Amino acid sequence: MGIQARAQQPPHVARRSLLIRFTKYTAGSVVATVCSEVTFLLVYGVFHGGSVVASVLGWLAGVIPNYFLNRSWAWGRKGRHDLRREVLPYAAIALVTVGLASLTTHVAGVLVPRLISTHWLQVGVVGAVFLATYGVLFAARFVLLDRLFGLPRSRHQVDTTTRA
Repeated sequence: MGIQARAQQPPHVARRSLLIRFTKYTAGSVVATVCSEVTFLLVYGVFHGGSVVASVLGWLAGVIPNYFLNRSWAWGRKGRHDLRREVLPYAAIALVTVGLASLTTHVAGVLVPRLISTHWLQVGVVGAVFLATYGVLFAARFVLLDRLFGLPRSRHQVDTTTRA
């Protein structure tokens, strides 16, 4: 539903709609987080990849399902993907996220081995840092994605997500 259509709703309907979108966004984020975290832990812990490589591969494992789940399920977008208005802004949000995750896990990957000697405990702590980075960015991403996917597709296109 477009922002203009949301503004015309009674407050209790708008709150309910926001809660439903947030709940669906959360569920989609859980799926993406599981994909990302498992990939991160495998690359970093099992295959001994560096923290930045593990962050990027973990991000890739989650960003793709996250885009499709958010777009179609949480925000009800169907049809063609608008490269300029949807895909590129989503990619920018995702790249900032992976940049921050890579930075935080790199710092953790350097510091944690100095403090902890057990490999699997190091993996757990650095994995927790990776997960925490996404947790901290969770609400900000929702607001940005709500703006992105909540906008009408174009000035000439009717908003087909509203129901009479």
